[in-house]
Amino acid sequence: MKLPIRVRLTAWYAVLLAIILAGLSTFLVLQLRADLEDTVEVEVRSGSLEIARAYQNEGAGDFRDASRTVLPHGSSAAQVVAPGGRVLVAFGEPVASRLLVSKESVARALAGERQTLTVKLGAHRFRAAVVPVQRLGRDRVIVVAESLRHVDESVDRVLLLLLLGLPAALAATAIGGWWLARKALRPVERMTSKAEEIGIDRLHERIAPPRTEDEIGRLALTLNAMLDRLERGVEEKHRLIADASHELRTPLAAMRAELDVSLMDDDLSPPTREVLESTREEVDRMSRIVANLLTLARVDEGRLELLKTRVDLGAAIEEAVRPLQPLAAAKQLRLEVNGARCEADADPQRLNQALTNFIENAIKFSEPGGEVCISAWERNGEVGVTVKDTGPGIPPDARAHVFDRFYRADPARSRAGGGSGLGLSICREVADAHGGRVWVESQEGEGSSFSLALPADRTTI
Repeated sequence: MKLPIRVRLTAWYAVLLAIILAGLSTFLVLQLRADLEDTVEVEVRSGSLEIARAYQNEGAGDFRDASRTVLPHGSSAAQVVAPGGRVLVAFGEPVASRLLVSKESVARALAGERQTLTVKLGAHRFRAAVVPVQRLGRDRVIVVAESLRHVDESVDRVLLLLLLGLPAALAATAIGGWWLARKALRPVERMTSKAEEIGIDRLHERIAPPRTEDEIGRLALTLNAMLDRLERGVEEKHRLIADASHELRTPLAAMRAELDVSLMDDDLSPPTREVLESTREEVDRMSRIVANLLTLARVDEGRLELLKTRVDLGAAIEEAVRPLQPLAAAKQLRLEVNGARCEADADPQRLNQALTNFIENAIKFSEPGGEVCISAWERNGEVGVTVKDTGPGIPPDARAHVFDRFYRADPARSRAGGGSGLGLSICREVADAHGGRVWVESQEGEGSSFSLALPADRTTI
């Protein structure tokens, strides 16, 4: 279910309350009707006995007097019925002129059975009592009935009030439930917002626990404990990468020096020289990977220091291209350098590292016999370098991730090509450290253009 928890809590609370109120209202209405009808029944029974005694002792005159005294005016009726159902004497409601009950009820009463029953006369219901009586040796039946109209009206009025009041009560309850749920979940919202802000570079931050010692407070403490473990794990990983990179630099430098010395021997056979040169290329590649890892470790530790100076981008490009000429020649690629003459405040070493990664990436993924064009430019308050290759291009869904660490777009950009997945992420980190930016433009089958831009204005060193 995609609804927020506060909406679900409020909905369940309102539904549960609606069920409870509906059940309670039904019980109240039914009980009210039963109580009112019982009251009428008691009045009818007692009234019928008094009227029966008055008729038995004094006849029709006292029957009417007793009925007038005992029965409420305008909503009741009384009658004396002879065997067979003929009405001898009537009092009260106009309906009293005809038999109020069935002939079967009259017959049962003549047999000595007293009855209380509900009858429908016209548009209203009546509660009737049927009592046998003897007058001057003759069997008669006294029927006394009282209208239930006021009972129905009272019940209908209460039902109407409930139908009007319950929705208002439910609405007020839902609003109150929403407010309570929002108040109860507000600490969770604060923790969620803070947790969303904590990234891999902000693992030192913690979630402020609420003041209450409840489930939400324990959740905050649990999340902080998890962040402690994550921070320790990330720090250990960074420390491992940094230590390993430091330790590998020395043996790789030694291997490179030994290979250079060995290649100075003029007596080497062509196969041996080829093997040594290939080994030196692999050592250089490993050295660049180690340098990239060390740079990323310093970025993660916040120790990527920049020694800025005024740098000529044309000269920086030439310096980055020079050591990569043999790699391009091996693939029969032409490296073309052009563009405007421009300068930027930058760290020469870091800038060289980024440009080298851009150019090496372009060489690696260009088709043999193709071309890599490196150009410097200045526009819109920025200076930068664009490296365009003639490679296979990058799929649209992969362009947003090419600067992520260890990301490879497809099998064409795999480990088989010798890449580590770190070069482009280094370029982004270097650009960010200088206050610049990187981006890629690519069409599948038409190559890619990687650009690095730095602020053109002179900054304070």
